[in-house]
Amino acid sequence: MLREILKTEIEKKGFVTFDRFVYLALYHPEYGYYTKKRTKPVPGEDFFTAPELSSIFGKVIANHIRKISEKRNIPLRILELGGGKGFLAKDILSSLPVEEYIILEKNNVAKEIVHRVKIVENLNEIENFSGFVISNEFFDAFPFKRIRKINGELREVVLRKKGNELFEDTIPFTEEIPCEPEEGCEYSLFTGWNSFLENLFKKFQSGYFLTIDYGDFCKNLRNRREGTFLSFRKNRIERDYLRFIGEVDLTSRVDFSHLKNLLARYLTSIEIKPQSEFLLSEGIERFLSPEDAITALTLIVDMGRKFKVLSGFKN
Repeated sequence: MLREILKTEIEKKGFVTFDRFVYLALYHPEYGYYTKKRTKPVPGEDFFTAPELSSIFGKVIANHIRKISEKRNIPLRILELGGGKGFLAKDILSSLPVEEYIILEKNNVAKEIVHRVKIVENLNEIENFSGFVISNEFFDAFPFKRIRKINGELREVVLRKKGNELFEDTIPFTEEIPCEPEEGCEYSLFTGWNSFLENLFKKFQSGYFLTIDYGDFCKNLRNRREGTFLSFRKNRIERDYLRFIGEVDLTSRVDFSHLKNLLARYLTSIEIKPQSEFLLSEGIERFLSPEDAITALTLIVDMGRKFKVLSGFKN
């Protein structure tokens, strides 16, 4: 059905921009990947997040929050952006005497994992807030454009159709871009970050901000000939993503240079470090048992190199 919706839009305009495609494929109320498929209260399915791999991750985050709370006298009120299935909330709540835990999420599947949370679909449902704002793999889940440099010209990937088939094409891109790709390379420009952060920080009065995601800095993303766009299905990269619309996760590596610049309008003392460095500095070994060796290697070595941790204070 999503394919038909896309075809109808293409017939009206001649093409669909890639960020519009991502939005429909992930968040269409009836047929989107996050609204119809990834809604079971079980870990994994098409990909594993760190909280789904092990409770160790959540325990380390909880310990970090506890130390910040004690040092800065920040109340243990938590707003988790994109809490997904609730595994991180479950582990934090089992480790900390949290006063209030709110999850911003499009579905209620987290309620099946943990009951002491309030789930909201948008920021308008939240009163002015002081405490902790946290997220894991949230900013990579926004719709994004794909911008290529071809013969010195920036061009935007769009989808067109021929008969019943959808295919990629490009059109000129004339908007501002925070990180210009090199010749022959592709950069993912997330749309919606700026307006979301404006709305978030109207509510978020003071406290601590922590977000974890996979990505890199502009200097390392702009020269990737394979681009930064990824699609996942059954725990593998799915290259034929147009064959499985609404059944694959569409995502991209986060540009932490751009995200930091946006957050610098609101936060002070911003730090960015690899997940490996963060977990080791927080004493992850204290939470490990002998049978956790493989999980620890994944969190520290595999994910540890690909993921970064960004934090800062809202005064």
